[in-house]
Amino acid sequence: MSTVKVSNDIGAPVEAVFARFTDVQEGAAHVTGIKAVEMLTPGPFRLGTRWHETRKVLGRVDEAEMEVTAFEKDRTYTITHHKAGVRIDTTFAFAPVQTGTRVSIEFGFNEHGLPPGLLSPLEWAIAGKVRDVLTRDLSDLKSSVERVAGDRSA
Repeated sequence: MSTVKVSNDIGAPVEAVFARFTDVQEGAAHVTGIKAVEMLTPGPFRLGTRWHETRKVLGRVDEAEMEVTAFEKDRTYTITHHKAGVRIDTTFAFAPVQTGTRVSIEFGFNEHGLPPGLLSPLEWAIAGKVRDVLTRDLSDLKSSVERVAGDRSA
């Protein structure tokens, strides 16, 4: 399994940051790469929540069905989806820091079921592209949260 990790500090309390990150239905309004979201599970974001996401990645349109496979309110959650025989888990962790909230994202893909070493030659290239996408998504969400936090304090 290969992993990519990114993190950033956001100038808002954990509860506000977690709420924005888990507002999947409005994802396209806050993350430039997300083009559309169709909720498949009604109700609030929780373990088992599923949605269909369309995003533009590296100039191509990509679609995936996402599912929340781990959840602890205001602390962490994991989103899982499958692509071309690969299970992809993205874990988001939220921790209070002096300046607000530190968000860490860990993206991992598991080639379970594929011939051993099939993805190895591509892992470095994939990791770099994934890091770029995660960094941009995190930056978009940081701007969105801090803009709202700034509006409330004004």
